[in-house]
Amino acid sequence: MPDKDTSLMARCLECDSRIYFPRRPELGQIIVCPECETSLEVVRTAPIRFDWADDGGGSGGSDRIDLDEFFNELEAGNEDGYDDYEEDER
Repeated sequence: MPDKDTSLMARCLECDSRIYFPRRPELGQIIVCPECETSLEVVRTAPIRFDWADDGGGSGGSDRIDLDEFFNELEAGNEDGYDDYEEDER
């Protein structure tokens, strides 16, 4: 059995597993490690290198939610000062 092509291999940033590709991946492609299921983004194709897919620095992210912005907008919509977590004074 022939050895696998190491030029089509990269290591997972989380668990250090070897991830082999049948062909060169595309720049910006999101890969899920088959061992630890971490999402990784291809940031270099020769040699293949990964970065964390959720760091906000990648080319994707159109479906990502900025949680700080989300909660700031939520607070801004709460103009009457009602707080679900305040206990009623009796």
